[in-house]
Amino acid sequence: MKKNRKNLALLLLAASLLAGCAGQSNSQSSQSSQAKSEKKAESKASSKSAAKSAASSAVSSTKSSSSQASSKSAASSSQRADVNRMGTLTSQLRVKLPGMLLPAADGLGQGSSNLNIRYTSSSSQNVVYYSVGNSPLALNDSRIASEKPYAVLTEKKNVADASSLINYQEPKTGLPAVKIASNVTGTEEGAAGSTYLQFNQGQWSFVVRASNVQGQKPLPTAQKLLALYQQYGLPDTAAKSSVQVDVGESLGSLNTVITWAKGSSVYQLKAHSTETAFKMLKSLN
Repeated sequence: MKKNRKNLALLLLAASLLAGCAGQSNSQSSQSSQAKSEKKAESKASSKSAAKSAASSAVSSTKSSSSQASSKSAASSSQRADVNRMGTLTSQLRVKLPGMLLPAADGLGQGSSNLNIRYTSSSSQNVVYYSVGNSPLALNDSRIASEKPYAVLTEKKNVADASSLINYQEPKTGLPAVKIASNVTGTEEGAAGSTYLQFNQGQWSFVVRASNVQGQKPLPTAQKLLALYQQYGLPDTAAKSSVQVDVGESLGSLNTVITWAKGSSVYQLKAHSTETAFKMLKSLN
């Protein structure tokens, strides 16, 4: 009887163990299935996120390309407008001042869209004033007179003695020599609180004046002047002509003065920037 009870107990224990194993197996299987399901869901979510990110990137790239294209188009349009403004005003000037040599380029680095021009004319001379205002105005608008010109072009007509207006300087001797470039040497002299550095090229004399009081040196300006001449050249002239530059550039100062003869006329361009003057004269016709 005791033996039978013992066997029964063993059987019950074994059954209990088998049921536990089966439950654990089912639980593991359920957990495995759930893990697979979660992984699959994560994979789908990741794919959707990647697709969404790619789409967003494509849209952003498209917008960026469109923005860049728009900016380039706007810049191109602005440049064309600037060129057209100088061209339009110059065409109007040619009608008002027939026969006068005029620049086709304004010589500006910026501000061309607000370029303004006014002029005066008489039997003896024509004067053209170039300025940059707050807004573009019609040729010879009365408001332009209040703007500081960055360049002034003058034509004196029917001149009997051009040399008296041009102020050409013959090469100097007996003065200290200054090397301006490897193949160009000038001379230097002091007078009335200033230092004058002169060099000559062809029919042109170049004089740079520096203020001793302000501690200015003429050589750097002379070297820049020579480089601009070599890059842009100057108007054709049969007469001896001149370039005079005061060291220092500021709006309205007109520190660069270039004077030459053409036929019976004497032309003079004054400009606040030496480079601007050379750019304008390069386009003269």
